[in-house]
Amino acid sequence: MDSDVNIRHSIVTDLEGSILTTSHREAITNYLSQEETEASLRRAAIAWKGRKELSPKIGKGLYAVAAFEKITRITFPLGEENLIFVSMGSDAVRMDLHEGGQKQIVQHVLNILSRDPTKE
Repeated sequence: MDSDVNIRHSIVTDLEGSILTTSHREAITNYLSQEETEASLRRAAIAWKGRKELSPKIGKGLYAVAAFEKITRITFPLGEENLIFVSMGSDAVRMDLHEGGQKQIVQHVLNILSRDPTKE
């Protein structure tokens, strides 16, 4: 959350999509109810498991992006048993042009997950 002002919230789930922890930026209103969020995360976890089945042929999944008019959600594997979902405002609604865009946020999160936040 502290790495970029455009990140709205982040959620860690298990591979079933059950929420383990959440971080939410103050003064941001969720578009989805808690039940809608949980259902969306379960669907995304199922899709991630499908990608994982293809990894022997195409390699391990690094991240997946789901872009909507109001938000962009990026899913990353977190170890072998968990996922992290990072939600950011869509480019059309982001106001701080000095902060990272989708590409910079993806790279930064990948660096953190590799345990080397300085890696380019």
